[in-house]
Amino acid sequence: MRILNVSSLYPPNVIGGAELGLQAIAEAMAEAGHDTHVVTLQPPERLQRAVAANASRVTVHSVPLANVYWPYEPGAPTRRAAHKLLWHGIDTANAVMARRVEKIVRCVRPDVVLTHNLQGFSTAVMPAIKRAGVPLVHVPHDYALLCAQTALWRDGQGCGFQSERCTGCRLLTAPRRTHLSSVDAVITVSRSLLDFHRLHGLFEDTPAAVIYNALQPAHRIQERIRERGDGHVFTFGYMGRVERSKGIETLLDAAARLEAQGFRFKLLVAGRVEPGYLEVLRARWPLDNVDYVGFVNAAEFLGDIDTLVFPSEWLEALGNGVFEAFAQGVPVIGSAVGGIPESIDEGVTGFTYESGNADELSRHMARLLGDPDLRRILGTAALAKAQEYLAPRRAAEYTEFLERILAGRREVLAS
Repeated sequence: MRILNVSSLYPPNVIGGAELGLQAIAEAMAEAGHDTHVVTLQPPERLQRAVAANASRVTVHSVPLANVYWPYEPGAPTRRAAHKLLWHGIDTANAVMARRVEKIVRCVRPDVVLTHNLQGFSTAVMPAIKRAGVPLVHVPHDYALLCAQTALWRDGQGCGFQSERCTGCRLLTAPRRTHLSSVDAVITVSRSLLDFHRLHGLFEDTPAAVIYNALQPAHRIQERIRERGDGHVFTFGYMGRVERSKGIETLLDAAARLEAQGFRFKLLVAGRVEPGYLEVLRARWPLDNVDYVGFVNAAEFLGDIDTLVFPSEWLEALGNGVFEAFAQGVPVIGSAVGGIPESIDEGVTGFTYESGNADELSRHMARLLGDPDLRRILGTAALAKAQEYLAPRRAAEYTEFLERILAGRREVLAS
């Protein structure tokens, strides 16, 4: 099968888990013998026409972005509101990018096209792909079809939950609903993500599959639970952007409750944090057993902790950190929001709690601190669960679904 993926970013251009997840699947499909291609954006100064991505035989087609600025540069200065609005306005239906993608589709002549994150390309590529006569499967990794900022988070709280979205998002995403008429099928990375889109009237009658993300090669599954030496202090870990929407304040509140109850433990907080916000957190929760360790190697960090806490308060599409922790034999306490609980077997590989409920979170943490054997029992089950997230398994699931969609299309054309 010849498969063409369209994604705003692809390694080495990385800002999040979506492009790394795509890389894991694309390389696994190439290793399985499929002719696998990726169309992705590049800044003009780094533009390459096509390169082979290491030994996996994935062919990458790099195209320049046709918009007013490159939005993916780390540390780039904050753009003015008018500049951002212009960028998003162009991105509602970018005809230039649609023509560029259509040209590549006609050249590669794939059996199927999978569109992923499309910010920069714009969803205008969808009808362009259909004009080329190729079946189209969309793979949303976030809420970009409903929210210009992709996150459904505004002014410190969730936006659009069972209610009207903000006016700006309704206007900027309106053309995307029209473009979605070109989609033949959809694959979402969690059941929660599919259900939320359908709640807003998208993909209601579209053939759909839920296929979870795959482990990246850097997160190799450990053979056994790591031993802890004498004098080891039980260590909880947090990994991700350090901001309110990710639940860091709830976690620190839970840690303060445990400290007040006399529990002995450490909490390591890994990830990007604005200096001003870090000062706020330290002033409000002056806990001696909390260390802010900044950027870390994820696999090494997870291997050094006893339990990962995933306290997000916004609607996570999936939460890759959960099964990344499992691969290191680390159980997870996660908030029951978005796709997070779909990866956690309650009481088997970890626990879930009501998002934002510091008291419930602290009780789960206290349970682990009070039972020396529980961490090992949960970790052993987590290690076994990680096998489900290997890339070859996910690639096989993609292949099975795509073959079913293509077979249905052939039947329609033959009738």
